[in-house]
Amino acid sequence: DLPRPSISAEPGTVIPLGSHVTFVCRGPIGVQRFRLERESWSTYNETEVVSQASPSESEARFRIDSVTEGNAGPYRCVYYKPPKWSEQSDYLELLVKGPRSPDLLWTPQ
Repeated sequence: DLPRPSISAEPGTVIPLGSHVTFVCRGPIGVQRFRLERESWSTYNETEVVSQASPSESEARFRIDSVTEGNAGPYRCVYYKPPKWSEQSDYLELLVKGPRSPDLLWTPQ
């Protein structure tokens, strides 16, 4: 059976609003494409840009340039290595930190 993929996030899983995050999906050598899924299997990004992370591992990177509240939530990876798809990775929960409340940023004169 195919090994399950792993998922991680750089720089981390707690991202300030408007900052960037990159999801890194990893699997074995020979993966043709990686898919980054949201809560359900029907919502996903897919890439065939697969690079070799190490002699035994391949990876794909999914970057979000400016996160919004809508990007928060669970993500997971799955990959296609002919002739079949792998199982899904564990879920990784992305947390988006909003701006501080305005009264902490300025005091009315």
